[in-house]
Amino acid sequence: MIYKKLRSVLCIFLLTLAAQAVVAAASQVELVRIDGVTQPMSDYIGKGKWVVINVWSPTCSACVKELPELEKFRAKHADDVTVLGVTLDFPSFGYGKADIIKKFLQSHPLDYPIFLADLDLTAAVIGKRLVAIPLIAIFHPDGRVLARWPGYIDIGEIEEFMQNYRNYLPDNEESTGVE
Repeated sequence: MIYKKLRSVLCIFLLTLAAQAVVAAASQVELVRIDGVTQPMSDYIGKGKWVVINVWSPTCSACVKELPELEKFRAKHADDVTVLGVTLDFPSFGYGKADIIKKFLQSHPLDYPIFLADLDLTAAVIGKRLVAIPLIAIFHPDGRVLARWPGYIDIGEIEEFMQNYRNYLPDNEESTGVE
């Protein structure tokens, strides 16, 4: 019994260290927006708002299908959620091509920042190796990445996830259950 408790405490401690490392790594990554401006993710992550990062490509049919719903989600939650797009070349997972993205956005406008990346840069932002797109990464307002969902996701799932974790606090604080 004591062994199981000790093992659980050790696992929680290691996961906490890993989560803190992901926050530090993600916020230090700088990406280039499709307008050519380089911007650190620290401008968004850990600033008191939820951050939803959508990793996608215009040549990925599931990605394209998800975009209108994500845009509706962004509009609905503009006060408490920041949505960012990270686009890469598909299927190579190489660096995103600004000209292709800009042409795509002419017929599929999105009202949130779109960044260019490749497999390695994306992994640095989301804290794990990218294995599939589309992918949604959700960062808590305190900057911790709480979820990574590869594949098409229903926007209601994102809302439900955020609702369930709204009182999630850093490890050194206790939740009173009061909003």
